[in-house]
Amino acid sequence: MSTVHPLHSTAMRSSQKMGANPDLLAHIRANQLDKDIFSASRHSVAVGPVTLEFRVSANPVSATVELYIANRLIGGGTLNHAHPSAKFGGAVDKLKSEADLTLDIPGKKLDFRFTVCAPVVGCTSRSGTLGL
Repeated sequence: MSTVHPLHSTAMRSSQKMGANPDLLAHIRANQLDKDIFSASRHSVAVGPVTLEFRVSANPVSATVELYIANRLIGGGTLNHAHPSAKFGGAVDKLKSEADLTLDIPGKKLDFRFTVCAPVVGCTSRSGTLGL
């Protein structure tokens, strides 16, 4: 493992100015954002330590979904034209959860339902629809 001494670091020192050095990122074009950059969004739904995270896109219509229990990934997948539905779940210690999802491509929406079960308190479910 190598150690970088602060005096020999390639990081910019506070006394250096951007204009004093050549453009070290000249190989990256400015203003190269894709026109569809805003067609994607992120969402999440949580019940206690269980979180269902969504990344949805309208162009092309798709959704990537991940299910976490206590910050541990227990399942997930990508829904699209070829695979418009998914069901997955798992457990961490005594907490159990399952997610059921359907991507409605013509309607540009994602329907979801997930259930969480814990000892003593029992089970609860959340469901909803995300527009793409």
